[in-house]
Formats: sequence, structure tokens, C-alpha cells
Amino acid sequence: MASSGDESTQKSNYASGSARILTVIAVNLGIVLFILAAVELTCRFLESRAVHPKQSGQAQPQQPTVDQRLLAQLPAAKSASEFRVIVLGGSTVYGVPVPEIAFVAQLRYWIHRLYPERNIGIYNFGYPGATTADVLNHFRTAMGAQPDLIVVITGHNEFIRPDTDSRLDRIRENLERHSATMRAIQNVVTGMMKYRKSTVMPDQVLPRDRQSASFRNKVALFENELNEIVQTAARSHVKLVVGTLPSNLADWPPIFKRLTGRDQRYTDTVYRIQQLLSEGKSAEAQEAISQGFRRYPDDAMLYYLRGKSQLASGRNSDARISFLKARDLDPVPIRTSSELNSIIRRVASGVPGVSLLDLDKIYDERAKTRPPGFDMFVDNVHGTPYGESITAQALIEQMVRLNILPPAANGPDGCCAPEPFLAEVGYSTAGSPLRLRFLLENATYVMKTPMLFYDISRKYLQEAARLDPNSWEVWANLATVSYLTGDAASGAEQLKMATDLHHGPLDPEDRIKTPYLKEALETARTGKTPDVPCLFASCR
Repeated sequence: MASSGDESTQKSNYASGSARILTVIAVNLGIVLFILAAVELTCRFLESRAVHPKQSGQAQPQQPTVDQRLLAQLPAAKSASEFRVIVLGGSTVYGVPVPEIAFVAQLRYWIHRLYPERNIGIYNFGYPGATTADVLNHFRTAMGAQPDLIVVITGHNEFIRPDTDSRLDRIRENLERHSATMRAIQNVVTGMMKYRKSTVMPDQVLPRDRQSASFRNKVALFENELNEIVQTAARSHVKLVVGTLPSNLADWPPIFKRLTGRDQRYTDTVYRIQQLLSEGKSAEAQEAISQGFRRYPDDAMLYYLRGKSQLASGRNSDARISFLKARDLDPVPIRTSSELNSIIRRVASGVPGVSLLDLDKIYDERAKTRPPGFDMFVDNVHGTPYGESITAQALIEQMVRLNILPPAANGPDGCCAPEPFLAEVGYSTAGSPLRLRFLLENATYVMKTPMLFYDISRKYLQEAARLDPNSWEVWANLATVSYLTGDAASGAEQLKMATDLHHGPLDPEDRIKTPYLKEALETARTGKTPDVPCLFASCR
């Protein structure tokens, strides 16, 4: 039997060993925390240094972060006379499809033309695909760039990332909001993924469940992030304009092709209604729509078709209600909903130094006899030159209301028709390369996942072919659309034209210039045509 002295020694040794282990753990944990704190402070320092990258005296990195790319457009130092305006948002602010003719470019043109004596710098911090979480990060960076006015227009991209109820995903989003380290990692990953994106045609399109915890969480995050932008600007006494987001209601259908949970009968129902509407058989179309609702209640595409029928019958007010319902029920919400626009109005109202610019209402008023459509938008949310001019004019009028600018000497009618601006940038000239690029960008955008709207793409490509019949890109994409909609004869003829103009074989892996050429050639090889009904009678 062990003596009491031995037991005491063992206990002492055990306690001593435990203390050493705990000390080692504490030291290692302290080292880890020190390293993490050092990294975080370094990232915060680099974020602040990035505000004036041209003053740092250091060579720019080969792959600059998103914030560095945005800040690179600023001059090295702000002059005493400059009034600095920074505009933040996603692709609608950046200027998709062609930034050179988008509203920020038009705003810059008109302000310099109407107020030549003023030194007003306008800088575009829009970034394609940016969510409001991203915009909040860019806003923090912009706040360090000595802005006099910040304009924020955000909300279309809240649901472009995968829907998940993962707690880990929510933790990551919260860390990204508050940690400069996580923001730096996200910037690097975003830059890397930009070059790794591939465009694939889905077997099925998964709808979003608007009642899911993940969806509601994203709505709550949107409000929190926008509120943080508003409150930060108010505390910093920086003037802030927050815009609601308009979208194409009358001419952009909800996502309905290859939709999970919809069978061949659904496709046939949609096709039949489209056919009846194209033939002007309004009464029969209304009956078919009613029958469709009995089988597929609260279907977004049926609401859209009902709006089309009501519009054809001159019932414009009813049509607007149907189109709004279609947008707000869209299975893939790539347009800002009524709910998000209501949040924007609420968050941006009643805060000193913060003003609301209700673009959604302004566009609706300018549309007059019908809800906004292809006259204002080239796709779901990106503007035509005319639509972009509406935003530019609305911002100038807002700056006048805020006493940032005096009323223009030649009155409100002197601004902001797109024609003189388009002539200045060369968009209006015969055979304009800028207009060709505009049409090609539109055509390839609308054919991509999850839209797959080949008929709209064809419309733009046919216009591009009239503008430049010698563009191999135009003919290659026309061949793509023809093959994917079952017109193999036209596809073969157009593909030959593209190959001849290209002076050699095309690269089916080029997902930038010809996003779905690979799938189109596979369709031609196998003879199997995807089930993709047309939207307009002209493509049948």
C-alpha cells in the first residue's frame, strides 16, 4: 500500500504537470491571439493606406484588392476646391453593360456641362455583383477618401449567392462585416474567382424559399447593413443620398425555364398562353391563365402573363399590380423586391444629413402609360441610355434640393437628354464600336444562367448583325441561340459565317465571348434540343 507521502507527491506532480500544460496552452493561445490581432491591425492599416495608394511610394500589387481598384481612380490628394462625390452599389452603379454610357458617366457629363465653374469630382465605386455587405465595406473605404457626398444604390444582389441556413455561413458574414482581416480575405478570393468563373447550363433552376430562415436572415442583414451605412454617415456629418431600385416590370419575365417543381404540363401551359397573347386572343389567354392558376397558384410567370394580357386590354393599373406580384414572387430574386425598397425608404427617412431618392417611383412616373419596360431597361435591372439619363437627372435635381448645386441657368429642360451625351462619346455614330459592345454584352448576359432568355438575346444579336455584319462574335452567338432553340439549319449557317470571319475554328471554352457555344455544339452533335420555350412570336 502506498504511503500518504507518496500520494501527496503524486498529487503534487500531477498538479505541477497540469499547471505546466495550462501554462503552455495559455502561452500558445496568447501567441495566436497576438498574431491575429497583429494581422487585423495590419489589415486595418492597409485599408487606411489604400485611401491614397499613389502617395504610398510603393509599387501596386499585381492583383490589387477590390478597394484598391476602386480607390485607384482618385487623385493622389484632394484639392481644396474639389467637391467630392462617391457613388456606391453593384452592377447598376458600375454601369453594366457598358460603363461609358451609364448614369455615373452621364451625371459627370451633365454636371461639368451645366456647372463648368465648379470643381466637382464624381467617382464610381460600383462593383458588379456587390451585395449590400460588400457595399458596406466599400462605404467604409470611401469614408476615408474625404467625400462631401456619398450616393448609395444597392439591393439587387442580396440573393445571388447560394441560399443556406448554415450557421457557419452566418458567422462568416458577421465576421466579414466587422473584421478587416475577413474583408481582405474576401477581396482576394473575389479577385481570384473572377478568373475562374465558368458558365454552365443548369439541369434545373432551384427557386428560393422566401419563408426560409436563410432568406429572412438575408433580408434582416440587408436592413442592418443599410442602417449601418446611414448611421455612420450621419455621425460623420457626410451627406448621404440613398436610392430605391427600379426594375423592368413590363418586359422582363420571372425565371421559369427549367424550374424545379414545374413539369412539362407547366411548360405547355406557359407556351399556350404566350401563343394566345401573340395572336391577340385576349379572352382565351385570360381563361388559360385562370386555369393555370388553379393548377399552379401564386406562380410568378402566370402573374407576369396576366399583366401582359391586362396591358394589351388597356388595364394599365391592373397590369402594374400583376407585374409587381410577378417580380416579388420571382423564384430567383435578381430584382429588388417591394419589401427591400420599403426597407430602403424606411431606413433612409428622418435621419439628419441623409436623403432618400425614390428612383423606383421616379421611373414609374416617367413611364407614364405603362410600367417600366425595355424603353428604360436592357434586361432585368440595367438601364438603356434613356433609363440611365433618368437616374442622372434625378441625382442632379437631388443635389439642387440639398443646396449642393444651384438651379441650372438654362432650367430643368436643359438636362439630361441622352442624345448629346451619346453623340459626345461616339455611341450614335454609324458602326459605333461602343454600340456594338453594348449589344453584345446585353445579348450574352440575358442568355446566361439562370435567365436563359434566348429570344431576347436573339433580338439584340440581330440588331448587332445589322450594325456590323462582319463581327464573328455576333454570328457565333446567333448560332448558339439557333442551336439551343432547335433551329439547327440556321445554326449551321451562322456558325459557318462566324468561322469564316474568325479565319479559323472557334474556341468553345471561351465563356466570355461565346458563353454557351460549347453546349450549342453539343446540341448540334447529339441532335437533342433543350426544352426552352420562346417568349416572343418572332423567335418561333
